[in-house]
Amino acid sequence: MNITQDRSRLNSRIMWAVVTAVIIVLAALSLFPFLWMILTSFKSAEEINRMPPTVWPQSWHFSNYVHAWTKPESGFGRYFGNTLIVAGIGTLLQLVVCIPVAYAVSHFRFKGRGFIFALVVSTMMIPYDITLIPNFVTLRHIPFAGGNDWLGNGGQGFYDSYMGMMLPFFADAFTIFLLRQAFQSIPRDYWEAAQVDGMNHFRYLCTVLLPLSMPPLITASLLAFIGKWNGVLWPLLITSSESLRPLQVGLLYFVSEEGPNYQHLMAASTFTILPIVVLYFLCQKWFHAGVASTGIKG
Repeated sequence: MNITQDRSRLNSRIMWAVVTAVIIVLAALSLFPFLWMILTSFKSAEEINRMPPTVWPQSWHFSNYVHAWTKPESGFGRYFGNTLIVAGIGTLLQLVVCIPVAYAVSHFRFKGRGFIFALVVSTMMIPYDITLIPNFVTLRHIPFAGGNDWLGNGGQGFYDSYMGMMLPFFADAFTIFLLRQAFQSIPRDYWEAAQVDGMNHFRYLCTVLLPLSMPPLITASLLAFIGKWNGVLWPLLITSSESLRPLQVGLLYFVSEEGPNYQHLMAASTFTILPIVVLYFLCQKWFHAGVASTGIKG
């Protein structure tokens, strides 16, 4: 009996060691490109093109970051500001729209509720690229916006504006789905107790439901913010002014302008992704809790 137990423990330890080794190797392979990007951003052009290549910079060129930050006409500081406006305000307004919808389909009892929710969720199956042109035409011809008349003609609508970059994403099916799952996981006894205290739906949502749903709410906010931060195709289509470019569009133009100056490209790439990496590490506890509480497997 003892021999069998010892063998079982030995097999478990071997399995644990193998799994740990595989995880370490995969983590190293995943992190190496980012480490290489950061180290390359401090190298000179001559050292980057040297064969065999060097991993650690022989001399640290912090001027690469200064060049990358100031090279665009408006500078990456302006691009960061544009992105913070679009991602920050856009995420806030997205939650303002999606939270009431998620509450309605999870707490109100009305005919067709399931069909409406299924219809909303089904929009996630529509490829993103298909919606680009319809959204563009709609925003360009919105009545009374950007000099348009009541028929949507004569002006440019929300073309080349902050609102144009944000508006199509206010109603997001995945955010509605995520919050609906979170709201349904909270026992209905809370609502019955709130009714005894004289609460209406709005007060119950703000003072009871949202505080209890904070991890999924942070998860939805983080996913929405990252999606807007990394947006390229839609901002590239809906804007033309250089001063309105968000970060990723500015980086796209910077790559075409810099050409083979990889030290500047790596510097720009590093300070472009750094805020999102920091944000994730600050919010990862709530992110994991939100995913777990809504039953989403990844």
